[in-house]
Order: sequence, then C-alpha cells, then structure tokens
Amino acid sequence: MEVNWLDPKAKISKYFTVHEATFLPSWRIYHQPSEDEKKEILETAKKMDIIREKIGKSCIVHCWIRPRKVISPGSDKDGKDYNLFVGSKSTKSSHIFGKAVDFHFSEYLGPEKCSEIREILKPHLEEWDIRMEDINGGWIHIDTNKVGNKRFFKP
Repeated sequence: MEVNWLDPKAKISKYFTVHEATFLPSWRIYHQPSEDEKKEILETAKKMDIIREKIGKSCIVHCWIRPRKVISPGSDKDGKDYNLFVGSKSTKSSHIFGKAVDFHFSEYLGPEKCSEIREILKPHLEEWDIRMEDINGGWIHIDTNKVGNKRFFKP
C-alpha cells in the first residue's frame, strides 16, 4: 500500500488514516514519520484493523506515535521530544516508535465500558500477537512490542 504521509486523510489501512497515526494532539501538529516509524505504524494498523473488525464499532484514537524527535518543518515544535511535553517519563514506550495505540470505541466510553472491551480482546492477544495494558482507564492501550512475561500487563 502506497501512503501519502503528508495527507492527513490518506488511508494507512482499511479503517485508519495518517491523521490518526501522526497527529500530536497536545501540540495540534502532525509528525512526519521516518521510514522505520512508517513501517511500525503500518504493522500496528494491521492489528488495529483486526481489533476494529472484532468490535464492529468506530474506533477513536487518542494517541498513536509520540516521537522523541518530532519532524514538523515550519513548526516551533520541530525537533522537540513530544514525550517530555506530555509528561511521559518512559524511554521505552512503544508509542515512541509508532508501535502502540491508545483508543476507545464509540458507544464504549469510560473505564467500565473500556474494561468490557478489554475482556473481549484478552482471549485474542496471543493469536493477534499484541500486548494490552491492564489498566482501569477510559482508554485501551495495545502495542506490538515483543512479549516479555505477559501479554496483559501493568504499565
């Protein structure tokens, strides 16, 4: 699939767009991903499509990539670390590389509803080769990092 990474409306998969993968909401700018980041984003998008089809509802992405060095020519944020701005202290976050997504589904908003979605997804983590955070929040976090000792883990 050929993607126009400069067009926020361009599809990166069946259900997801460049906007969802590269928009940095706290700064309201787009990151232009490196070739390695593009590869990881596209691989993660395949997993997100599977999840989206399993649930059958629209998916609202909160955060996909959070680069250490933003590429946004012309922006005063160009070259800065988005993670420091949003208060992330992790230097190993899968978001840094485009390998993680925080999201919720329409009609499934809030901790209780997101918990229901986690329960639906949990039995499929190994099959889909993803990990998921064991949190009680109003979003779901999945990533495509290598599995350490658990697929369903505490952050």
